[in-house]
Amino acid sequence: MSIPDSLLIKELEIIPPLVMAPMAGITHNPFRLLVEEMGGCGLFYTEMLSAAAVANESPEKSFYLQNHLKRTPLIYQLLVYDEAQVLPALEKLERCNCQGIDLNLGCTAPMIVKKGGGIALMQDFDRCKKVLQALRSHSPLPLTVKLRFGDKADWDYMENLCKMFETEGVDAVIIHARLKGDRFKRPARWEFIRRVKETLSIPVIGNGDVVDAQSAGMMFRETGCDGVMIGRAAVKKPWIFREIACKLWPGKFSPIEKISFLEVYERYVELISTYLPEERQLGRLKEFTAYFAQNFQFGHTLWRLVQNANSVAEALNRARSFLIHQGSFVVKE
Repeated sequence: MSIPDSLLIKELEIIPPLVMAPMAGITHNPFRLLVEEMGGCGLFYTEMLSAAAVANESPEKSFYLQNHLKRTPLIYQLLVYDEAQVLPALEKLERCNCQGIDLNLGCTAPMIVKKGGGIALMQDFDRCKKVLQALRSHSPLPLTVKLRFGDKADWDYMENLCKMFETEGVDAVIIHARLKGDRFKRPARWEFIRRVKETLSIPVIGNGDVVDAQSAGMMFRETGCDGVMIGRAAVKKPWIFREIACKLWPGKFSPIEKISFLEVYERYVELISTYLPEERQLGRLKEFTAYFAQNFQFGHTLWRLVQNANSVAEALNRARSFLIHQGSFVVKE
């Protein structure tokens, strides 16, 4: 199967068809800006946003709802428990620079599942249908769903669910290719993506275990998916989209000659200091560092230095003492 040059979600054209996954505590406005500056990402998702909480947020003031991307579309992902939560949340998102809405059908956090959200909503066919009907009837924006499979690979249920998605006006489906109980050490089940793609006529985006250009190309070819979504690997390497784009679509994206680990880290600190409230900055920096430290053989040292810091300034100084010795990473063509 060939690798597509673009992805069309309703009228939203995604070039290249590489997508940043929604990640709680990670894919906030500053991180999205960092990745956009690196280049190569065609579409961003917000971190998971509670529809009930969004209804009480101020789009002009809430850092959860801020969008300062300059050229890349952004889809807001909502956690919804029932259809009554939809309209109040959408009324707030109308005031944001929002290019689409996504329904979270994959979160496995016990507290959310217990309340009937995330994967629990996916497993409740009728309630899921009502939520989608509410989303579609109240918004003309591109509508996507992101899901993982349930406790087991129930293909009959998944086929019926996917057909319902199309009937209710969903514009694209994102498959995180794992079962509910799968952990990240277990390889993603790409056959899930392929089978869903064979079932649907709307675009399918694959998610799971893409870490470089080789694995991105393999996912496109082996599953026939229309787009590739990347999560953890993009937090470790915010330049990964540019790296992949240069190799899968040569000549269309200018290559990166080198990456300075210290400059990337300092830029992230600058962005969170600019766009996040002070009380949120250190926590977000520590979360980012847990991934970024995986670039180094002794990354646990960087992680420990930052985790024990009591301020952003202290964390940055500690990180500098480590990163200044790491030099630059030359991106191989």
